[in-house]
Amino acid sequence: MTAAPPHSVIVLGAGPAGLTAAYRLACRGAHVTLVDQSPAVGEHFRREGDPPLSILGCHHATWSLLQSLGIRFAPPAFSQATLEFLLPDGRLAPFPTSPFRTPLHQLFTIGRFAGLSRRERWRLLSWLEQIWEGALPPASDLEHRTAQDWVESLGYDPGIVRTIWDPLARWLTGNDLGSLSADAFAGSLKPFFLSRGADNRIAVPRQPWHRMFVQRITDSLTVNGAALRLGAQAVQLRFEQDRITGLRTQDGTVLRADWYVAAVAHHRLTPLLPERWLTRYAYFQQIAELTALPWTLIQVRAPQRMMAPRHILMSDGPFSWIAGKPSELDQSLVATLTMPQDRAVVETEQQVSDLLRTLGLLERDVRLTGFRQQELIHAALALPPGTKIRRPIQRSPIPNLLVAGAWTDTGWPANFESAIVSGERCADIILTGRKAA
Repeated sequence: MTAAPPHSVIVLGAGPAGLTAAYRLACRGAHVTLVDQSPAVGEHFRREGDPPLSILGCHHATWSLLQSLGIRFAPPAFSQATLEFLLPDGRLAPFPTSPFRTPLHQLFTIGRFAGLSRRERWRLLSWLEQIWEGALPPASDLEHRTAQDWVESLGYDPGIVRTIWDPLARWLTGNDLGSLSADAFAGSLKPFFLSRGADNRIAVPRQPWHRMFVQRITDSLTVNGAALRLGAQAVQLRFEQDRITGLRTQDGTVLRADWYVAAVAHHRLTPLLPERWLTRYAYFQQIAELTALPWTLIQVRAPQRMMAPRHILMSDGPFSWIAGKPSELDQSLVATLTMPQDRAVVETEQQVSDLLRTLGLLERDVRLTGFRQQELIHAALALPPGTKIRRPIQRSPIPNLLVAGAWTDTGWPANFESAIVSGERCADIILTGRKAA
């Protein structure tokens, strides 16, 4: 019997979803062409402070991919950060860790969490037990109400909602509690709180992501014969009837393959599609209805020695959370802060310095040596009630077009894990041998 020839695949986009799909396909013998408008693979991963700032233990797809690249959660590749909540009285309440599985894991973590009163801890444990046992309202009900409405209906004190739940929602999903769907919030809490103890660890890479993740995948793609078309801006997906026949780039080149994996942001995908698809298919119409949240990302450096990474969630002030870690070069402080653009302030650098001193990350006589502020228009996917149905599955109505990205339907918020899961699913669809047409 003659073996079927390997698939040819064009992967559009060299973000985490596109790199994952290209890597998995090339390792299995597919003819892969990776197309990206940036002049270098993983351009936005090249700075030490750039996202992802950490990987949670519950991000199993990400850990599986890293393991295939020869990387494990152990020194010197990673160190573990503590998760802390800044309370209204100025105290920092670290969230405890434990080596146990559920339910003992919850008793030894939430049961000892000083950020909540004893009464609130037991209320939370009871609530998480309902999630674990599947006794919550149906997802259809949770998807049509906000997380804040849902949490308040459970009887939580408004101060606790503001101090604990809202910062947690912003950290896990990028959305504030008042605009986030209850279903998305419950879905983000479950893998972090309701599994083995290792699932809520926070692993912080000691090396830049470009070196640890992007370079290893790029080397593998080269070894496996993948073609890299960098600096090539896609302008149109060509089609005949309901099948893609080519990808046209800005210089007029048309690239052709059996399969096409669109691993770009949702707002970049729809301009590439034929108008008839946007009007004919609800799948593409719903993608066009997705919206993003703007954030301000601030990255600073200071000649202050730091022993271990820390993640601190905040409810008051302009900043939502801060991630600090020792620099890989000299153990000095590297910190990243996030701020919703509706909280923009003047004299940002001074406010950052004051906050770092308040948190004990910066001594009084130490000054910042680096400060970079970046406005991210598409920092996070907005997840208000009703969004779940608009997030597309990876298989589109077009037989040879797959869609990948953190914003697709993966069961996760639009984070790094979601991007990896989507890329894996696209590769699996192609590798299972299903025909593209």
